[in-house]
Amino acid sequence: MTHTLKAQHLAGEVLALLNRKADWDELIPQIVMLVKRTLEFEAVGLRLNDHDDYPYYFSHGFSEDFVRKENFLCTREPNGSILRDTEGNVVLECMCGNVIQGRTDAKYPFFTPFGSFWSNGTSHLLASTTETERQAGTRNRCNGEGYESVGLIPIRAAGHTHGLLQLNDRRPDMFTLPMVEFLEGLSGSIGLLISLKRKEEELARRKADISRLVGVRTRELAKTVDKLMAGIHREAPTGGAADTGVLDKLQAVLDEIRILKGILPICCMCKRIRDEDGCWRDLEEFIHDRSGVEFTHGLCPVCTGVAMGKMD
Repeated sequence: MTHTLKAQHLAGEVLALLNRKADWDELIPQIVMLVKRTLEFEAVGLRLNDHDDYPYYFSHGFSEDFVRKENFLCTREPNGSILRDTEGNVVLECMCGNVIQGRTDAKYPFFTPFGSFWSNGTSHLLASTTETERQAGTRNRCNGEGYESVGLIPIRAAGHTHGLLQLNDRRPDMFTLPMVEFLEGLSGSIGLLISLKRKEEELARRKADISRLVGVRTRELAKTVDKLMAGIHREAPTGGAADTGVLDKLQAVLDEIRILKGILPICCMCKRIRDEDGCWRDLEEFIHDRSGVEFTHGLCPVCTGVAMGKMD
């Protein structure tokens, strides 16, 4: 089967997978394995961002020793701490680090305008190019393991690099430029899946936070109900306006408990809440109005890095 036919077959198979309702954790490895089988590569790997580093999320065909030694890309100081540049960004090693952090130059034939790296002969590449041309020093472990054909395709979505797709084979000349370009297009689909997966994870965390806040507020309200009920029993003999006031307070508390215990429709993109009137409101505003919880705002370490990058 020619490279063109393989690409067409692969595109159809990937589309079929995407149309299935499968868990992201199952779907992403299935796509990577489909790439491996269809293009007949010896080994494949998928690196994804995890805090500061980009370890293998999934790999197949590499030895355990290779994965263990190559799993992490962060450069370490002698004391073991992660090395960062002057802007606070982590410094990633090897060619994988170049591709993930965009240290590529398309004037060299082993880099593409998209930012991928590919070589059909790593031994010749190392012998015929300098570290400056390769953009950084490399560990050369792929070549040391005998892999002559190596491709590293960045996985991006919405301008964010989630990681990379890696294809290795000890046979030379496994790549063509059209194949690399096809894989670059495929990486966009993988990037979209990863973005959706992480949106779901973020939504689950938000729901957990809301559930925790609701639990705290519900316990507080239960104590208030107990106090109000005690007040009703004390004031029952009078039968006056005081009874009505206490009952009104009790009803308000019970209404709040009902709202807090209900199912909250939440937008998976902007995280707004749809209230009982059908209006979409900010999450913080919704919770504050019903529980009195005050929110403070700041930036997590990841978002701080993104914000600093946008300011440059």
